[in-house]
Amino acid sequence: MATITSAPASKPVNLLDYLRSKTSVDIDCLDVKAATELGPFTDYNTQWEASMQLSDPRNAALLGQSMGLARELQAEHEGSVTFEELAVEIAMISLSLRMIPVISATGAIHVMCNPLYSWDTDKVFKTGHRFHKLCRVLDPDFDRSRLIMKVPSTWEGLQACRKLKADGIKTLATTLFTMEQAILAGEAGCTSISPFAHELRAHLGTPYHDIEPILSLYLAAQQYFRHHAIPTKIKSCGFTTAEEIMSMAGVDAMTLPAEQLEELRVAPAEPPESLDKRSVFHGAAPILDKDAVRRSYMDDKVGFDRAYCTNGRGRAKTEDSIAVFCGFQIQAEELVRTSELN
Repeated sequence: MATITSAPASKPVNLLDYLRSKTSVDIDCLDVKAATELGPFTDYNTQWEASMQLSDPRNAALLGQSMGLARELQAEHEGSVTFEELAVEIAMISLSLRMIPVISATGAIHVMCNPLYSWDTDKVFKTGHRFHKLCRVLDPDFDRSRLIMKVPSTWEGLQACRKLKADGIKTLATTLFTMEQAILAGEAGCTSISPFAHELRAHLGTPYHDIEPILSLYLAAQQYFRHHAIPTKIKSCGFTTAEEIMSMAGVDAMTLPAEQLEELRVAPAEPPESLDKRSVFHGAAPILDKDAVRRSYMDDKVGFDRAYCTNGRGRAKTEDSIAVFCGFQIQAEELVRTSELN
């Protein structure tokens, strides 16, 4: 009788290397040195750190230059944006452009639309075009197809994304917590969506804990998009543990801050077969029956509102996250206002 031998165990692999073999990894960090050490990365994608960076004394010169350019361009944008808003937009784009050397040659930078515009389709639409104009002024050689504007996933914001798509301007749907928002973002032609695993307040250094993370949305949305040949990609973010991160290996893309990347880099190596078993994408069940049928909300606001508002705490999480981002925006504008007076 032949002897049956088991296959030899595979060589253990570094967790970060394994993740990169399954998922496109983006950097959520404005520290070029740290990003260089932890790279390579596909895209740059952050928001709250960019807001906080403006108050860092090391960026005083950048803020001053942004304010100077805003004064020069204010007349051109009179009536559509205030001086403070324009200066913040210029500063945010300038900070993002710094990260170009640490992302791939075709990678994108993501800059968030003013969250105070979340419920104003026209203002979001105009901001998308203004971002492209500002980017051309700041770096004429930068390929603006690599600029993606982050838009809150409200009905009004995603309607603007549809209009911007028609004009060749790329968008990412952020503050997204429900399948209805994902479906609408796909219909609007968003390049990607960025569902937060945990609501934003869980990441602000407070004791708050999100007891209803949306980890299941990543697989459901990715299966839905692929089943219906929708090109929108999933950029997962907002994880709180390494275990959550590794359970999502196989999602289209993942945005991680430097501290989580370092945690994965120094963690003990594991056999790839063991890591495969930890991912919900490995050997995933077929798409759910309810998602095998294509749904549409693009021209059905009532239907969208009804489904979105009754999907757990999705709406509450979205609006609370927008409120947090609005707080950052107000602080940034106040910084510009105070600096102008000084």
